[in-house]
Amino acid sequence: MANQQQVPARPETSLGEFILTHKGDLTLALSFAVYLASGAMLTFTRFHRSSEIVVSIAEAALIGGLCDYIALKMIFERRWYLPNSGVLPRNRQKLVDGIATTIENEWLTPQMIGQRLGEMNLVNRLGTYLEEVKLSDLLGQAGLRRLIARVIDYLESDERRAQLETILRKALPTTFSRIYAVMHRLGAGTLTARIAANLRNRLPELQNDPELLATLENAIHEFGSQLHDPESYAHQLARRLIDEIVRRAVESSRGQISHMVRENLARLSDEQIRFQIESKTRTHLDWIRVNGGIFGAFFGLVFALSRIVINHGPQILGRLHIGM
Repeated sequence: MANQQQVPARPETSLGEFILTHKGDLTLALSFAVYLASGAMLTFTRFHRSSEIVVSIAEAALIGGLCDYIALKMIFERRWYLPNSGVLPRNRQKLVDGIATTIENEWLTPQMIGQRLGEMNLVNRLGTYLEEVKLSDLLGQAGLRRLIARVIDYLESDERRAQLETILRKALPTTFSRIYAVMHRLGAGTLTARIAANLRNRLPELQNDPELLATLENAIHEFGSQLHDPESYAHQLARRLIDEIVRRAVESSRGQISHMVRENLARLSDEQIRFQIESKTRTHLDWIRVNGGIFGAFFGLVFALSRIVINHGPQILGRLHIGM
């Protein structure tokens, strides 16, 4: 007999989860059931006074639950029979503007972004990445060729060559001698020599030179290691650069966060916004309906007892006096 494919059964909802999810409807249904039972008790039994009290309790609980149910409906939905209903759809733009302004001015300010980026220790993260990077994976053959061409263009300036040599001596004290040896092997006496023309002619050879690739990778790995040392020149240089990038990013983010929020919310229909808000809040808002039923029942009891005291106060006091 062939094995039949088993269809996974849907997880069953426990009784507790069902009650928690539908607590508002259950409270309203319980109030209605008690109201019917107490009404029948008032009509068909001789326990009129106690029945009146229970009817008052159930009636007030039912009214409280119904009013809160209607109030919640008015927040999320437009109904012709509910004046001014659909609070969220009618105030969509105000809601969007309020959310965008609150997010940018209170929840996600540019200062908060800058502080958070500062706490992430971006210099050390960059150092860890550079310690493990592989040029062949990162650039590829075409990328390596473009990189070498850019280096050649950069080295054609005497001033830039001098600046580069100064930076390399400070940032890569160990690797600098290796780079010097490779450049010497390729025909250059020092890094500040006029080597650009010679390197350009030998570009096809350079891009396939494994020793050059290994030297570049070692230089990058050492630079990454230097970034973990707060006292090193490389760490201080990277810190200044990253701080400046973060500062500019923070300044440019002013107004962009609220603009992005408005753009994203503008793409949503009224029904989508209503569903997103209601799906996140309906379970909690249903406690309003529960409390409406509970407090309605409590006030119903108070009013029922008040009526009894008003209507039968002398008889009650007389019986209490006789009992004493």
